Amino acid sequence: KCARSPSFGRPACIDTVDKFQGQQSDIVLLSLVRTKAVGHLRDVRRLVVATSRARLGLYVFGRMSLFKDTWELRHTFRHLQSKPTQLELIPNERFPTQRSAGEQVKDGVVKVDSVQSLQQTVNDVAIATGNFSG
Repeated sequence: KCARSPSFGRPACIDTVDKFQGQQSDIVLLSLVRTKAVGHLRDVRRLVVATSRARLGLYVFGRMSLFKDTWELRHTFRHLQSKPTQLELIPNERFPTQRSAGEQVKDGVVKVDSVQSLQQTVNDVAIATGNFSG
């Protein structure tokens, strides 16, 4: 649905961890939200590929409780837990931003605490910019 929207556009790349071997991207969104068991990520090589290919930002979506105590993943997920675990978006900000990296934003920050709130935020931005396609 985002492909036709000038506010969002088509993602640059959507790939599986196995197909992403040897590649890099500025931003990586790692989705673990449909995972009921650790499964293939228990293979440390896949975990390394999944978490080391972002040049500027890695965003992991999933249930931390499922992964944090898995023996093979514990060091990586302990490190991830030391970082902010709540996504914060600035819907009115566009790339490239005029804001410096350390500059705090006071107004307009949306805290995303669930997949449903992320969906609502994307929907709200699409409606506000006139790019809602139903």
